[in-house]
Amino acid sequence: MLDNLLIAIRCVAPIIIGLFVGILVRRTKTMSESSLRQTNRLLFDFLFPMYLFYITYQADFDTAFSLRLILLGAAMTTLYFFGGLVVLHRRGYSNRQIGALSQNAFRSNLNIIALPLAESMLGAPGLASMAIISAFLTPIYNIYAVTTLEMHRDGGKVDLKKILIGIARNHLVIGTLLGFAFHFARIPLPAVVLSSIQAMGKAGTTVALILLGASFSFKGLISDRKPIIEGVLFRLIFAPLFAFLLALLLGFNGEEQALIVVAMGAPVATVSFTMCQAYDSDADLAAELVVTTSTFCCFSLFFWIFVMKQMGII
Repeated sequence: MLDNLLIAIRCVAPIIIGLFVGILVRRTKTMSESSLRQTNRLLFDFLFPMYLFYITYQADFDTAFSLRLILLGAAMTTLYFFGGLVVLHRRGYSNRQIGALSQNAFRSNLNIIALPLAESMLGAPGLASMAIISAFLTPIYNIYAVTTLEMHRDGGKVDLKKILIGIARNHLVIGTLLGFAFHFARIPLPAVVLSSIQAMGKAGTTVALILLGASFSFKGLISDRKPIIEGVLFRLIFAPLFAFLLALLLGFNGEEQALIVVAMGAPVATVSFTMCQAYDSDADLAAELVVTTSTFCCFSLFFWIFVMKQMGII
């Protein structure tokens, strides 16, 4: 049991440390507000797209591909996206809040949390399978994120043409699709180029955590406590529970159940904060949701790992 808790803590520790460094950056005023926004553009326009390109280009589609697992992940993401929008509007949240809360509903932190956790639980096969899931869900995440952020800015007017243009121009979508194109076209890249892309992409995840910590305000935890509590409960408890029950009902095997639980039960992705800043949504609420879900997922993921081990699933 202690080993399982240590696995969950090990996955989350880099996030907590990165956030702490960011808080120090804020307290020491190492970066100005304009510098933080410029760094955010660097992440959104270059570093994150490079990382997504690398993930999809390197994915092992030949040995770790499971169509039904990918379809289940896509179906759950779609359900949480549309269902989340309906619930959030009925709950009376503002358009700027919905931009952050909607992403919390459907967007998991697959690359930083789910990938290493899958490897810890299931070894190299688990890592390969989660990488495939990430490769297919990431463009879906970004398409839905652009859609909800465009829908809920400028007074909440729904402009289909503007949404489609926003999706087509989104650098995260472009990076992922280029990764698919280069992979399936079997376009070889020199090792030095590929390693450079990987290094810069990974640097982006680290910089994003520092930027998130530098933009985080503890005061918001009090004023935004209602959406934060509801967001944490959904992301860490309801989302993985519903995914687990559905996978069980549909007859998925134990390893597939474990993978879908981790994919749906990971904290909200760090890039949700980056996108909220880029689209003038409630970036403060997005930061608070990233911090709280990332902190409490130590306990929720430990619980899920423990339960699945007790049931003999993994």
